[in-house]
Amino acid sequence: MKNTLFELYSRRANEFEEIKTKVKNGKTYGPFLMSPNSEYSNQNNKLLIIGQETKGWENYEDITKQMEVYEGFNLGINYYSSPFWNVMRKVERALKNKEYSSAWTNISKFDVDRKRPTGENELIISKLDNLLIEELEITKPKICIFFTSHTFDHRIKKIFSEIEFINVPGFEKKVLCKLKHKNLPIETYRTYHPRYLRTGKMENKFIEFIKTI
Repeated sequence: MKNTLFELYSRRANEFEEIKTKVKNGKTYGPFLMSPNSEYSNQNNKLLIIGQETKGWENYEDITKQMEVYEGFNLGINYYSSPFWNVMRKVERALKNKEYSSAWTNISKFDVDRKRPTGENELIISKLDNLLIEELEITKPKICIFFTSHTFDHRIKKIFSEIEFINVPGFEKKVLCKLKHKNLPIETYRTYHPRYLRTGKMENKFIEFIKTI
């Protein structure tokens, strides 16, 4: 898997460097390149978490070094327990997976000034969004959760042509919905960022739903 991801990212390396030169009025951090640990492939319910963007990241031009940043971070194992990582651990346990066994990627492969790119910068960076399709083909998850909120739905629709957003009983569609597309596993869902799930008092209900998958 690691070698195949390396080959994918190497093919797009020129695009990564081009984006760094095109983004204006801010410092780019990234690209954010996956390299899941060995536990991922050992899980019965292989879980891929898809987020929005990083809040700062390394920016090596060398693809191997940049993938090693992901490996060293290792799903936040030594990072403070922010809502994102805390909820990810709860999802892993709800699925009876080992902790720190998920794969994780983001729709935006770069952030700007440690936050979400906006305006023209978002358009520039979104040209890499289609990398997600190939990451899915390589990692072959059984379950996907988009912690992207409905504010990223327009990006998801561009990546996955004719995708369906299906109501989940007991939830408003903007809170939680099922995503249906030929390039996604059957168990794919889009929900709020974990921070908002927590502040909106929806976290427990969401985790209870995950236990039913």
